[in-house]
Amino acid sequence: MFVRLTAVAFIAMIPGTALAQQGADEAKPLTRSEISTELDSDYADLDGDKDGKVTAAEVNTRLVKSAEAKVAELKKERDAAFAKLDTNGDGSVSKAEFDSKATLPTIKDPDAKPFLDRFDANKDGAISKDEFRAPTLANFDRLDKNKDGTLTPAERSSGATASATPTKKPTFKKTPVISR
Repeated sequence: MFVRLTAVAFIAMIPGTALAQQGADEAKPLTRSEISTELDSDYADLDGDKDGKVTAAEVNTRLVKSAEAKVAELKKERDAAFAKLDTNGDGSVSKAEFDSKATLPTIKDPDAKPFLDRFDANKDGAISKDEFRAPTLANFDRLDKNKDGTLTPAERSSGATASATPTKKPTFKKTPVISR
């Protein structure tokens, strides 16, 4: 049982072997001989005391070595990200440095014209309650095929293929807010 589990673990731990190389260059043929050579090389690397057997301690050594390499890579990426924020290179990130890299979106000038164009039926520059309600109620009446004052799910779905509801509220994209 241990031999099977170990073999599966070895195959899963083969970093940079011919199997991984084939993923990078799938057009290149891969032979059994090439895989055998890679496996032999990897086994020799695992067998730290070169006694022809790989023990749990030797596997643990490989796992620790692999984990340390991943941690080192993550540290390098983290340090690079910090360096981008620490623009003056003093080893700390001031609020000004953070703010310059984590900019907030600007608020655009509002434009009521499209909303007024849609609802201000008499074009007097203001929207009355009746003007505001009219497009939605007209759409409701159009969808209410049996004129019973209720939209059934079937009536609603028949309107789903029709043009967009004229009273669709304007949507505003949410932008991430960075806590301070």
